[in-house]
Amino acid sequence: MNRLMEFSNQSSLDHLNINVRWLKEWRLQAGQLSFRHEINQGSFLFPYTAIWLVLDGTAYIELNRNNYTVRAGDIVCISPQTLLTWKSLSESQGFHYLSFACEAKVGMFDFIRLYQFPFVALSTGKEQFDHLVTLWRQLTEHYEAFLDMFEPGDLKTHELEPERDYPALMLDTDQTMLHLLLRSGSMNWMLELFRALRPSLPDHPVAYDTRVFEICQYVEERLSNPPSLEELAGRVSLSKEQLRTLFQAALGLSPMRYVRQVRLQRAKDLLTLTTDPIKEIAAQIGFEDQHHFSRAFQQSEQMSPLEYRRRQKRSNGKTRV
Repeated sequence: MNRLMEFSNQSSLDHLNINVRWLKEWRLQAGQLSFRHEINQGSFLFPYTAIWLVLDGTAYIELNRNNYTVRAGDIVCISPQTLLTWKSLSESQGFHYLSFACEAKVGMFDFIRLYQFPFVALSTGKEQFDHLVTLWRQLTEHYEAFLDMFEPGDLKTHELEPERDYPALMLDTDQTMLHLLLRSGSMNWMLELFRALRPSLPDHPVAYDTRVFEICQYVEERLSNPPSLEELAGRVSLSKEQLRTLFQAALGLSPMRYVRQVRLQRAKDLLTLTTDPIKEIAAQIGFEDQHHFSRAFQQSEQMSPLEYRRRQKRSNGKTRV
């Protein structure tokens, strides 16, 4: 009799997506003028998940206001919207590390937060660490081959973002095959990272209610016309108070505070990545006019939308991640 080989159940990872954004190798010296300037400037807010493999040297950094000493052999795991502040580097060795940055999500939920990755893993075995480095370099070769398929002027990079919109790229068949190779390689790299960090990870991810996931998706789709609390509660057949309790348990905040955060985060993305007028950005995220948007943004970020955009442009190409 043939063994049944079918898995048709839904699972908690059906919506898992890992999409590489950059692979970079950094060699930083304490005496470099540009890096000193960066330290004096202070902080950087990570847009993506970033994993560092520290090859040499020592760095003193601050992540979300907590201080860490990072040395050779350490793995640093930085989730999106984490605030990094460089404090100092070892004078003699500098600091040498590999960076793997990606969007790693299960639906709307950050992958490494779900599995409670440590900010800094100190006791990874050398063999596993070296294996991650080898796979990183192999993945980098594929990534470079993929980028070589495009004209440099068509690529939007972290270092330089000319003031123009970048349409989504339509990949041809050969580009699609290499893109699939990158996706499979990044999945494999993440698997090896899990293996290396397994002693530090919980047996189960942070639990979340699928109704929270449904609401998060719905909010993302309705940013130009934000839903009310009553509408959100009705969407998942709960009372307003039940929905508040559910969100507080899953995300640590109320449903409407989540809506506000998502709207303002989208505003920051648009201010950073586009040249759209402030008035148009306000409309895209559901504010009735520019004045109300500017006031809400000022309350959240302690600066105006225009000042935020100016600061992002000044920091472009200067911050190392």
